[in-house]
Amino acid sequence: MTKKKRYRGHFCRVCKKILPNEKFTGKGHAAHICKKCARKAKARKSEDTAITRIYSALSCQNLSQDDRAMLEKYARSGRKSIRTRALTVLAAFTKYPPLCKIEHLEKEVPDEETDDDVLR
Repeated sequence: MTKKKRYRGHFCRVCKKILPNEKFTGKGHAAHICKKCARKAKARKSEDTAITRIYSALSCQNLSQDDRAMLEKYARSGRKSIRTRALTVLAAFTKYPPLCKIEHLEKEVPDEETDDDVLR
């Protein structure tokens, strides 16, 4: 077996990047927030985190109940940028359902009887 390839540095939860250890403060290591993101205002950090969580829901093929609840919570948000993005993602899942859901629904629909089956 080969060794697992490890990345160097640390992961920032706000900007979603792997950065070298020098980019983190002592508290930043534990909180997983780099110096650049730590300087941002608290409202801006929470907005960036919300936006990344909204777009991470798009990477899933099926929208779980937790993700749907999260998107609905963000859709009621007071911030327009968060609200519009959450509504867009929710609309994408309702307008274009994932392919596996369609296949699942087709399996549940019983086959219609044809005239040949009725005559026999």
